[in-house]
Amino acid sequence: MPDGDSLPWLAQLRSNGHSVPALIMSSIDDLEKRIAVFNGGADDFLPKPVCTEELIARMRAILRRSTQITDPTLAFGNLQFDPIGRQVFVEGQPIKIARRELCILEHLLNRAGRTVPRAQLEDSLYAFDDEVSANALEVGIYRLRKNLGQSGATLRINTARGIGYILELTDAPSA
Repeated sequence: MPDGDSLPWLAQLRSNGHSVPALIMSSIDDLEKRIAVFNGGADDFLPKPVCTEELIARMRAILRRSTQITDPTLAFGNLQFDPIGRQVFVEGQPIKIARRELCILEHLLNRAGRTVPRAQLEDSLYAFDDEVSANALEVGIYRLRKNLGQSGATLRINTARGIGYILELTDAPSA
């Protein structure tokens, strides 16, 4: 915080029951003060100067931990996904989904009801140096749609032409 110490503010936030993730960036080089930052409710500490890539990686890690702590299971319609066990259930029955399709499903579930841009899905699925065919995402979406349809899931993946994909509920199980 540019005008003062963030520890009293964070302590007040935590005492009011807020569990929003908190990453503190500071030029503090005293070990006792850094320990006080964690004891005051911070989830992570990053010394200044800050490397942008490290900041982004730490924020992603904090967000992963915060969602897993509250409730790791994602549910949409009659589908439940356990991101820790990497298992998918429809009406309580397990269904097998390949690793890449599972990653697509997880990404769509985290943004259910909202359009997920194609580029965002591709970035989340493939490493920087992966060889990816032009239609790899479409093939993954096709296979995922087929699995969901055969399992009786009450959700569907719609295409937002030229933009990406959106996970929506249906009135009845997929056919």
